[in-house]
Amino acid sequence: MQSSHNMAAAGLALAASAILSFIDNFVAAVGQEAGLWQFHVFRTAFAVPIFLLIALVTRTRLRPQNFKTIAVRSLTVSAGLLIYFAALGTLPVAQAGAGLFSAPLWVAILSIILFGLKLGATRWVAVFVGFAGALMLLQPDPSTLSFLSLMPLAAGLFYGLGMMLTGIWCGRESPLVLALGVFLTIGAVSAVMLTITSIWPGETFLSQPYVPPTPRFLWLTLFQAVGAIVAVTLIAQAYRVGAPAVVAVFEYSFLIFACLWSVLLWDIQTNSLAVAGIAVILTAGCLMAFSGRNAKEISSSA
Repeated sequence: MQSSHNMAAAGLALAASAILSFIDNFVAAVGQEAGLWQFHVFRTAFAVPIFLLIALVTRTRLRPQNFKTIAVRSLTVSAGLLIYFAALGTLPVAQAGAGLFSAPLWVAILSIILFGLKLGATRWVAVFVGFAGALMLLQPDPSTLSFLSLMPLAAGLFYGLGMMLTGIWCGRESPLVLALGVFLTIGAVSAVMLTITSIWPGETFLSQPYVPPTPRFLWLTLFQAVGAIVAVTLIAQAYRVGAPAVVAVFEYSFLIFACLWSVLLWDIQTNSLAVAGIAVILTAGCLMAFSGRNAKEISSSA
């Protein structure tokens, strides 16, 4: 019975990864129409009514069990996702995703620093192997190394911390509440930043002020919001029916799908070092997921 549940969970995780990696390829197209903060304000405005409709149909309670823990968790995860989306403005999805999917490795490190968790030899190997794989995929140039080069890794750090807080503080919260908390937090932060950039405008994806939304911007943003909600729902269901260790491994298929979509949509080829980096990250993810009893702590659920 459990094996069939795990197969279903693997299929859900694969579907979620395929959808997320597909829709994220169009963030750069959104950047041609408006800035990052305007995108997230409209994305939240589209997403919230959909969440309310889902809650109404499924009769799910949207009030958190603990508002403070949800707020901290939402801020942390939102920070990671905002950094990730900012990186998508300048990097291919596979490269930005490599940093975000370093989250399980950061969780292992933070577990030692914050909670004194002892890791076995296998997980130590996975930490360093996975970090090396992320660098192989990101391929930072030492001569031009800057904060922008390290943005994806920073995204993984905050996202990983948020996932760790999910298991520690938010185990009784429903996936819908967790997802809605992140959407609302991103929307609120983006509204503040959009106000600031509209007063002191710039010309980059991060500093662009409010502009009248074009039909293309509205359709792309609605497309992103619907796709994200579907993917989050699929991955939440995967973690409900399957073993977390199994789901966590199949989530790494995001990197493979990201490279595939980049080729099919934009003819962006992936070099051999990046392909090797994906293989290394997948290997590290398998080691992390299947070593020890605390696999759930290192899973990177959305």
